[in-house]
Amino acid sequence: MSPADKDIARPAINLYMDESGELGQNPGSSKFFLITILSTSHLKALQKRVKREKAKLYNAGWPKELEIKGTTLWGADHIPQIPQAVAGKRLDSLRSIINSIVSGPVKVHYSIVRKDRLTPNLRSAPYGVVFNFLAGTLLVRAYPNFLRGPLDLTVDQRSKETGIKMKFDGYVETRLVTDCNHQDGLEISHKESHDDPGLQAADFMSWGLFRHFEHGDDQFAKLIVPAVGYVDAWYPGKWCPGKENARRSGR
Repeated sequence: MSPADKDIARPAINLYMDESGELGQNPGSSKFFLITILSTSHLKALQKRVKREKAKLYNAGWPKELEIKGTTLWGADHIPQIPQAVAGKRLDSLRSIINSIVSGPVKVHYSIVRKDRLTPNLRSAPYGVVFNFLAGTLLVRAYPNFLRGPLDLTVDQRSKETGIKMKFDGYVETRLVTDCNHQDGLEISHKESHDDPGLQAADFMSWGLFRHFEHGDDQFAKLIVPAVGYVDAWYPGKWCPGKENARRSGR
């Protein structure tokens, strides 16, 4: 990098991380675990698209006290406080939200894990260790997709897998520096998704992809495919939406 390059202020690349499924091995737990990273360098445009879609639901009668999430909207017909006028059009609303999110300059990177294919040492690892490993690995493998500049990573505050935040933050920073030689700055925040449109967008991406893997429902994953960047597949045993994008681009 030339001295002139160092003086150029680059915009931050905003990364939003969400998860679907769980890493537990108890009977009845999910078969798959998925981590999604939504990246954009046009944050305000993404926020506007998310807020516009949410406004449609609020104007149709969605309760203001109820967070708009993929799982909640999908199950709207079983939630008494949601009007039937909204619940009856939940599939149209889900498609509209997902299409709106991916219509702008965003990329969706994800790691999908079939839990029964994890090595014994990972299955028995202490709480949070596997999440840190998978999240850090996804970040460094997706890193070539990010534009040069500082990274601003936001993780859902309610993520039960990050464990002690300092361990997660330190591990991620170490991986980015040692594996990617990242020197452009890094900020890591843990926030509640209802306070952050970027996390809300990541939730819909994660939910739509997870439905394909866990439930065999690919109607939403197909909408996400054009925006998929990097796919980290841990022996899922089925089609990974958007993985062909990475092949075509040589990654």
